[in-house]
Amino acid sequence: MKELPTLDMTVRRILDLWPEIEPLLARHGLDLCCGGVHPLRMAAQAHGLNPDAVLAEILAALETEARR
Repeated sequence: MKELPTLDMTVRRILDLWPEIEPLLARHGLDLCCGGVHPLRMAAQAHGLNPDAVLAEILAALETEARR
């Protein structure tokens, strides 16, 4: 089983493992600017987002995708 995304993973790592969530991250302004080297927590905070809420949205999207 593939690992689950965490707040400590870089945006690049998350998108490398789950490219299907790119549109979700893009809606929040999260992309590979700066090379995607920042952890999700830091990237979300820099965009004024609640990191836990963004991660919960990612996990829900992956769960929905897995059910298809």
